[in-house]
Amino acid sequence: MEGSRRNFMKGLGMSNGPLALTSSQSLAQEHERDVADSKEKSIYALQTGNKMKKFTLTASTILTALALGASAFPSFAGGKLALNHVWSRMADLNGELGSVESAEFSADSRFITTGTKFDYSVRVFSTIDGTQVWERTLPQEIERVAWTKDGKHVASVSEDGMLKVFNSQTGEDVFSFKHTNGIDGLSVSHDNRYLVSGRERVDGIGMVRVFSTKDWSIEKEIEFPGTVNELDFSSDDKYLAAVGDFSVKIFNVSDFSVHQEFSIDEDRYFEDEKHIFINTRFSPDNKTLAVGGTQGYVYFFDVESGEMIRRMNKSGQKTETVEWTKDGRFFLVAGHGNTIDFFDVDHIMNKEIKNDSIPYALRAEVTDALEYMDFNETGVLLTTAHQDGTVQLWTYMSDDPRINERRHREVRAYQDKSWAADKK
Repeated sequence: MEGSRRNFMKGLGMSNGPLALTSSQSLAQEHERDVADSKEKSIYALQTGNKMKKFTLTASTILTALALGASAFPSFAGGKLALNHVWSRMADLNGELGSVESAEFSADSRFITTGTKFDYSVRVFSTIDGTQVWERTLPQEIERVAWTKDGKHVASVSEDGMLKVFNSQTGEDVFSFKHTNGIDGLSVSHDNRYLVSGRERVDGIGMVRVFSTKDWSIEKEIEFPGTVNELDFSSDDKYLAAVGDFSVKIFNVSDFSVHQEFSIDEDRYFEDEKHIFINTRFSPDNKTLAVGGTQGYVYFFDVESGEMIRRMNKSGQKTETVEWTKDGRFFLVAGHGNTIDFFDVDHIMNKEIKNDSIPYALRAEVTDALEYMDFNETGVLLTTAHQDGTVQLWTYMSDDPRINERRHREVRAYQDKSWAADKK
């Protein structure tokens, strides 16, 4: 029985505990099928001008209505889009005078690691109740932390140019590498093959260093036209994005050649030389790269064609961090404000909708400005790093009214398989 129980839990993606739920890919696929199945089932009235017209509610209908400036829309039955707060813990002991620069889930969702600005600490917390597991104090500000995908190591990069790799269970040193300037960017490939760091500029040139997680040797060094503020791998590890200062580059991971590159058009858009790219994240389907910048701007680039799909600005405040829900339906923006802003991706991608007309899907209030946010592997939990010295945990509540129904079907299917195996 114990063997079949382990198989049952593993089949659910729960081999490391109940926090690891179903895969985001299957959730997205199920949602698409449900949407396609129910498109023709609800008829609503929309007032356009002085006439009332009946129509079948579809995504294109809603977008058309938005483009026309309709003031009222029918509400969907079922779930309510929301973030529910679970816990908040001090990660920088300076509180409001401190700041948590980075927070990231382990691959199994059981732990969260943080890096701080003013007490120079790397900490690991238990996700379930926020209990601190261990901490390490380093000489200078921690800019970014990350987990290796096998869960064995936690890495940090800091303003003194030091890359540190720790044993994730004990906090003991495993590897160190000294760069020639501060490091802002850090990311680990999804196949756990590479760890990459992004160095601040020296004589105008930054550096992306690619380390092998097998023996921590340097596999590649890539010059970058400025500070490398952030790095991100596509979910299939086909591409690596590097952003910073006025440049964005997408590299082919196979040989680290340049696939696409973009730059801020200062002459056309900006006179402020302080406007720079500072964060980035691939969409779950790897088709779109979102890049956040100062002054509230977020850019959306088509990964294959290189086309800039949209340049969006809703807040006018610095965008510190961006994220996508795992099903790819919503895009999150946060930074120098007291909200996490959600936007429907369909609205962002519809070029007929002007920037000012893009509605908020949700504005979730927070205690203080964010520096970073990260969804867990399945997209049901969100951790946030704040300028008031706290790391926080949230549950993400989808607006999909059939998510629980699908989950019950999935659990029952695995139960049936498990019981059938027991009978044999």
